[in-house]
Amino acid sequence: MITIKDIAKKANVSAGTVDRVIHNRPGVSSKTKERIDKIIRESNFQVNKIASTLAFNKEYTIAVLIPESGSTANFWSQPNNGILKAGDEIKTFRGELSFFYFDQFDATSFIKAFHALLKSEPDAVLMAPVFYKETIDNIHFLDDLSIPYLFININIKGLNNISFIGQHSFKSGYLAAKLMNLLLAGSGGILIPVVRENIDNHLAIDTRISGFKSYFKEKNKDIKLCEITLTNILDREKTHELIAKQLAKNSNIKGLFVPSSYINFIAKYLKNYDLTELKLIGFDLSEENIRFLKDETIDFLISQNAFVQGYDGIKTLFDFIANNIVPDKRYYSPIKLLTKENIDFD
Repeated sequence: MITIKDIAKKANVSAGTVDRVIHNRPGVSSKTKERIDKIIRESNFQVNKIASTLAFNKEYTIAVLIPESGSTANFWSQPNNGILKAGDEIKTFRGELSFFYFDQFDATSFIKAFHALLKSEPDAVLMAPVFYKETIDNIHFLDDLSIPYLFININIKGLNNISFIGQHSFKSGYLAAKLMNLLLAGSGGILIPVVRENIDNHLAIDTRISGFKSYFKEKNKDIKLCEITLTNILDREKTHELIAKQLAKNSNIKGLFVPSSYINFIAKYLKNYDLTELKLIGFDLSEENIRFLKDETIDFLISQNAFVQGYDGIKTLFDFIANNIVPDKRYYSPIKLLTKENIDFD
């Protein structure tokens, strides 16, 4: 007697995809559905009534593909904690999570984790597409298997993700520029330290920078912007050397815009060298970032509620695969502006 796994093998999809077709759940393209329906008809497959009833108690596995965090000081610990909380809640309804972590600075580790995820045959995938090219090159494997996927933190247009949960990166960068312009009273230069080895791959950061530059292109062309790429932020001596060179070279620099959560590394430099008169704006909450915000080394932090991104991402995916609830294509996180005065009330 033919089984769901046999049908999945013939259709070159996952067993979960066949199950969705049999029980008329969303998330399967019309072309794939037609192919599966044809195999079902030709095979005289009969749905087992008892098994069909038990399908309401089916176990669902959501695979999670995000960068490893390492510590609570790292940005990715926040969405990870949100994912874990949501995972505990969906256990009641026979939902479980499987984690596939990668190094956010190593594209090879992303690809390796992605293909390990595929072998686990999940029902759905929550992922942070940190590496643009590698995501584009590999996402078709999920499409081919009709495995629904949702992006958090970073969105890539033109793909088949069922939804995106994260901040509007362009507008958050634009807001940062508006704030910086006010802090500098409309004059001076701004240094943008980009804390990445592969900036072209990190779409969210690149888009924040684009929003930041757009503001000054539109509103104040007299402000001069310059960028440096810090290839290894953990190399404190090299990082300090690169920043010092730029400040010496551009004496007009009055502010620094850090388009990532690594702003605390820049704050340490400014504090150590008594340069706290320079204005400093960056992103995201961490213990270190909050500490420098409170002592006013950092002037503003822009928060995106990363915990909620992870939490809502899992709940949205689970509702989609288990309860047939189709989400909106995009859910934008709030662009929260935090200062010394309001950080304790966030």
